[in-house]
Formats: sequence, C-alpha cells, structure tokens
Amino acid sequence: MDINAVCEKKDQAETLAGLEGIKQIFHPGNTLPYVFRNKDAESCEAFLEEPFLLARNLDGIGFLRDRGYKGEVYADHSLYTYNPVSRKFLRDLGISRDTAPLELSFRELMKRGAEDSELMIYGRVPMMISAGCIYRNTHDDRCRREMERGQELVLTDRMNTDFPVLCVCRYCYNIILNSVPLSLHGHMDKVLSLHPASVRLYFTTETPSEVNDITGYFINLLSGKTDRSGPPYDSFTKGHFIKGVE
Repeated sequence: MDINAVCEKKDQAETLAGLEGIKQIFHPGNTLPYVFRNKDAESCEAFLEEPFLLARNLDGIGFLRDRGYKGEVYADHSLYTYNPVSRKFLRDLGISRDTAPLELSFRELMKRGAEDSELMIYGRVPMMISAGCIYRNTHDDRCRREMERGQELVLTDRMNTDFPVLCVCRYCYNIILNSVPLSLHGHMDKVLSLHPASVRLYFTTETPSEVNDITGYFINLLSGKTDRSGPPYDSFTKGHFIKGVE
C-alpha cells in the first residue's frame, strides 16, 4: 500500500522530498486549484509538464482533457465518489485514482469498496472553500499579497474555537480548515482491512519539523511498529470514520 502526501505549502513538500516511505508528493506545483476560473487557464499551462497531478474539480479535469494531458491524474475528495456510478464517471474522464469520501464511515466504506481509492488518514479537513477573500473583507479591501510571508489568518467562532485559513493568492480563494486534524492513527486495523490502493497524509498549517515528525509516525504505524508515546500532536478528530454522518 502506497503512502502519498498532499502539501499546501512548498516547504512542506521539500521536507518530504526523497523521504523513504512516501511514494508521491502533491504540492502547489502539481495540484490544480479548488477554484478554477477561465482567467487562470493560461497560468495553469505549467501543470501540463508534470507527470502526475491532483485534480480538485471537474473544471480542472476539463482543462486537462482539452489540453490533451497524458499524465496520471488523481481525484481529490472534493470530486465526490459515493457509489460505483460516480467512480466510473471519473474513470471514464481519465482519472487514475479517486479519493474516498471523507463523509463515509468505515462500514459505508466497506460497502463501497476502497481497493482502487486513496484514503485520507491524517490532515485538517477543508470546511469551506471561499472565493470571497477573507483577508480583503477584513482589511479595508487590501489584498493579502501585501502581507509578510508566514502570516496566517484565523477565524474564531462564538465558542472561541480557532479555524485556520489558507489564502491561495495565486488563484484568489481561501481554504477554511477544521480546528483540529483528522487522524485515524487509532484505527489502523480498520484502515488496513479496507485495502485502499494508497493512504494520504494532508499537510496544511504544519511546520516542516511537524511534517517530518507526523510522517515518520505514520510510516512506523503502517509498517507495524508501535509507538506508545502516541501521535506528535495533542488534539484530533476521527471525522466520520467511526460514527458516520449524523
């Protein structure tokens, strides 16, 4: 079973480059945007030079088909594949591998089948993709491109819970992330029983050091090694993997 990584930041991908145990690394240079506008098509031509890509919507897949892209294309979880019909639809569009829906429980995934899919086992799940810039709306209509590198945005709800925000300025949209990462480290037996084609580590706000520690932890887990110290992070959620959508 392959272990792949999706990195929202370049330095995260650089940390994983050449690391034994990680097969494919998706990063801003080979991941199509969540929001694909016509005006971005020209700037996306560089993607066509990559041997494999991660597509996040049908517009991106259409762009690749129109350009005659011949490489390997993975479908992100945002391209929903709840049943065999939707999975076949993506296969017919040239998708090499889909990502199992994050909303499905273990039992539902068993029924659906995950043998040809990628299963996300770690990462902050996007709660919302906003084409309206949060930074611009809260900073007198100024563009975040003026911010110093490394600054992050955070939304705080009425329960005083913080939700990190990634500003994808190149394509002008925001990714609002869950307050804690999804982590299935305590259910590796169930993950393995699904026999997914690959599992995914999704890095968003993590520092290069955290990326290295988390990756090493999951590589050890999947190789059968036990780590009684637990994961290198305190808070996490199991998502819908156990209880499903209520």
